[in-house]
Amino acid sequence: MMRKTAGAALLLLAVAGGVQAAPEGDGAGAPAVVEGSGAAGGGVKDPLQFGPLKVGLDALVRGESIRNFNFRDYTFTPGNGDDQLLVRVRPSLTFAPSDHLSARVEGQWYATYNDEDFDKIRLYQGYLEGGLPSKKATIRAGRQELVYGSTFLLGADSFFDGLSFDAVKVGVKPVEPLTVDFFAGKYTKDNSGGITGELYGAYGTYAASDNLSVDLYGLLDTGGEGLTHDGKDERTWSAGARLAGKMGKLFAFEVEPVFQFGRHIEDSSHHDIRAYGGHADLTIDPALGRYSGVGFISYAFGSGDSDGAKGNFTEFHNPNNDTPLIGDMSVIGDLSGVTALDAGGNEVHASGLHAITVGGGVDLSEKVNVSLDGHYFRAVNTPAGISKNIGFETNLILTYKFTDQVSLIASANRFFTGSFFDEATGSGKDINYGYLQVQAVF
Repeated sequence: MMRKTAGAALLLLAVAGGVQAAPEGDGAGAPAVVEGSGAAGGGVKDPLQFGPLKVGLDALVRGESIRNFNFRDYTFTPGNGDDQLLVRVRPSLTFAPSDHLSARVEGQWYATYNDEDFDKIRLYQGYLEGGLPSKKATIRAGRQELVYGSTFLLGADSFFDGLSFDAVKVGVKPVEPLTVDFFAGKYTKDNSGGITGELYGAYGTYAASDNLSVDLYGLLDTGGEGLTHDGKDERTWSAGARLAGKMGKLFAFEVEPVFQFGRHIEDSSHHDIRAYGGHADLTIDPALGRYSGVGFISYAFGSGDSDGAKGNFTEFHNPNNDTPLIGDMSVIGDLSGVTALDAGGNEVHASGLHAITVGGGVDLSEKVNVSLDGHYFRAVNTPAGISKNIGFETNLILTYKFTDQVSLIASANRFFTGSFFDEATGSGKDINYGYLQVQAVF
């Protein structure tokens, strides 16, 4: 989502989590930062498992500071800075009396402390799931996350307050290599940045081999005004395909084109939606001796809109994402573009984006990982006389694993603003962002 997107995958470039040969399918609800298995090794009893009842906890505390930007509306504010403490705690209970029936309840306390403190407790997930003994069909009903693929189009806002739906999801497996999910749900306003509306979809995955999978999906999003939606009442269809696989031991790839169509439900001649976007990624996993290292290169694109008053609306939107392809600072929220305010307080919008990412990471030891990545952004369309050069973002991340469940993450980031910001706002100041985070997942 606009204020969190790439931060949600802050280690993804280091571990190539977004470019696995097999799609993620159902989200586990925990950020990619910690992969905690709950037990230190095979055969060790989980101390939080009591027969069919599992007690869980996902907690993070993050102190963060930013300059020439703000955390209130996530906009460029030259000469000003912002600091805040963010806390998110998710206790959970999962009851699984059999292999074919389970129930989960997960609460959330989410708080931010800065100039305007925010503190709220609510139900994050609560669902009942059942399936046939043959595992050919399952159904999950209740409040739940909907996470698919590498979260390019649909993620769980896992670096901030999350994204869940009051939904029903039916999964079928007609043949062994093929799984298909059908779902229908409503945004939960407290867990979606204030968005109201519905999301409907079908997502199918065909595992052609151990090294290749093909996904096809269709989504209908009626989300209205909210933190990551532009406020228009719209009906947006997204039709996409995702091809992910491995080439030998060194290379993994992912390609995902998406076409969008639909309609803005408003009194305007600029209401028919025709947009497209996607990404292509390559991960390199070279042999570096005792500890692993990963290199990553990607190109992402979202079409832009050149006329704000007439014709088709051609700006691509992927607001519900957790993709690392657009940086770690939330300066860029999704591929629809970026907006700055001029001296008179008027919005200057760069519509659509080209995003090129190059990065990598290395395990310095069993407990320490360091990653560095860079993202270059260029707009597709801007107002007359305004540069399309948005800027270049760098992210340096150090992760220390105390245990399989508890990690410390420190990050230093800088957004080198391009000519767009200077010409739109009169300031070319760069944006600096840093944070220190402790996260525990049990």
